Amino acid sequence: MTGSLERAAEYVAVASAVLPRPVLYARVSPAPGLPWLLPDLPVGRWNGVDKGARPVLRRLVGVLAAVCVAGCTAQPVTVEQVTRPAEVGVSGAVGAAGGRVSVPGGPVIDVPAGSVSGEGELVVRRAGKSVMSPESPSPFLSTLDAYELRLRGARLTGPLRLTVPVVTQPLPAAADEDSSAVLGHYDDATARWSIVPAEYDPDKHTITAEVYELSWWNAFGWDFSALRNAVATDYRNTLAVTASAPVCPNELSARRSSLRVEAGRSARILWCYGVDGGAPVLKVTNARGYPVSVRFPGAWRGEALGNGVELPAGLRGVHRSGAGAETTLLTGGSTVVLHPGTLRPAGVVSTRATGDAYLGMALTFGLKAFGSAMDGVPGVPVVRRHTSERVLADVLAGDCLKKFTVTDVESLGEAEESVRKAHQVAFGCLQTAWKKRYELDGRSGRFTEVGLTWLTAGIPVLIDGITGVADEAVFTPPHTIRVREASPATLLPGHRL
Repeated sequence: MTGSLERAAEYVAVASAVLPRPVLYARVSPAPGLPWLLPDLPVGRWNGVDKGARPVLRRLVGVLAAVCVAGCTAQPVTVEQVTRPAEVGVSGAVGAAGGRVSVPGGPVIDVPAGSVSGEGELVVRRAGKSVMSPESPSPFLSTLDAYELRLRGARLTGPLRLTVPVVTQPLPAAADEDSSAVLGHYDDATARWSIVPAEYDPDKHTITAEVYELSWWNAFGWDFSALRNAVATDYRNTLAVTASAPVCPNELSARRSSLRVEAGRSARILWCYGVDGGAPVLKVTNARGYPVSVRFPGAWRGEALGNGVELPAGLRGVHRSGAGAETTLLTGGSTVVLHPGTLRPAGVVSTRATGDAYLGMALTFGLKAFGSAMDGVPGVPVVRRHTSERVLADVLAGDCLKKFTVTDVESLGEAEESVRKAHQVAFGCLQTAWKKRYELDGRSGRFTEVGLTWLTAGIPVLIDGITGVADEAVFTPPHTIRVREASPATLLPGHRL
């Protein structure tokens, strides 16, 4: 358990991020026995907070409750207001011999000899109430202030050396610290930010480049707080998708037939039996929560209704599980329609929580989380559905998922552990395939990898900290639906059709 807490402590340090100013910060003391100090944690800007709700998974709840990983309530802290400094406009004389303009707390611009055509004035303006800068290209990029460079009385004939301070945040051990920041300028012609080759100094928390553009400039790092909150909120919303009991055609006619459908009671697994076009039909619904595995006779035909959480194309198909049966994944809020194919069907349909189902959810959510994190990052390929589906196909065709042992899940405790492990394996496998398919190279690609590495390293603990999801959404006991000829001596009132 100590090792688990230390891993949680490392990720909490990663997850605690510095938001753009103005914002409230608080110093929080570490939990007893953990050999690290927490950085300042931003408070007051947590999305989707559900105070008082218990986490889905509870192994690390003591640590998570203290540090607010994903919406938990923090211990009392001392809060200090941090305000944005006054708007700044700085200028300096430059000429053929060069010059320097330095903004207090901001960028430093060195003008080498010969980089301007003659005597002039280099003006540096920071965005403020009267000076509007272009928006950040992504809500998950952390910035300080954007600065505009202008040259009056002369022309730019060579490079400027621009050094900009960077918002720094703790990184997981696997991340490349030298790639954790990028420098970009805004191109008015394309209305986009463009990344330039630059060197990040992790000791000074500055990034430096030779630049040739007089435009808006900004240094970008990862806003892990915003990314964490978005992932946690989206995950909780995914599990909140619900469905009501299904309705089958001609249910009354089916009740009058000699066939009987028997099942126990379940809060999550709902069903109906009817006759459609003269043929029997059985609908099974997963009312909410994580996917379940549905097993039915191989002679029957299964048809999924896409009215709940949508699986990627590579996970939608029904696959043969052997022994004359088929198995499919049924997501929360979704229904599978089963066609027995005979007027006198007999067979057993069973639903249960399985590692397969949790892994399917992890792969589905991993693709979505990676796509959201990369979307808008300057200099990387546009996230496209068909490319992401190829990423999934690569993962499914490889050996990486063999790290996850697929088993039936018998209890809530097993479900919690299976969810954690499934996400850890799925995100790790997806990251490798994602990097290859999206060709994440160059400065922007390596920077994007830092964000994906943060997601991969921290997803088990992040999932642990999501609140507001009931135990019933995580685990449901095995459920059996039997279709057979009526046998009056064994009919159970209230549990049959």
